[in-house]
Amino acid sequence: MLNYTNVEEQVQSIDPNRKVEISLRDLMYAYQTIGLLINFFHEPLHYPALESVNEFMGIENDSGAFHLLKDVYYKRLYDLWPEDVRRAFDEVRFDNPNPPYYYKPNSG
Repeated sequence: MLNYTNVEEQVQSIDPNRKVEISLRDLMYAYQTIGLLINFFHEPLHYPALESVNEFMGIENDSGAFHLLKDVYYKRLYDLWPEDVRRAFDEVRFDNPNPPYYYKPNSG
């Protein structure tokens, strides 16, 4: 049986005193994107059906939340990592050997 993990466990090995520099604009973009997700998902009335979540998330090239997340993840934050951290990503050193809970097969 697999032991599922969470984000907190996945980043435990990172030195909390190490810093990176980010432009205020990119930080605000990331912050607002996270806020958008919290605003939508904190209220179940925003997503009465799966179709509501699909509409909110959009598609890859759309202006939905998925598009914003990809922009933050692959463009605005990716170039911030120091070279040794990028190598660690490539070598999957930050990947926890235990998958997140949502990889668990659905019993239904």
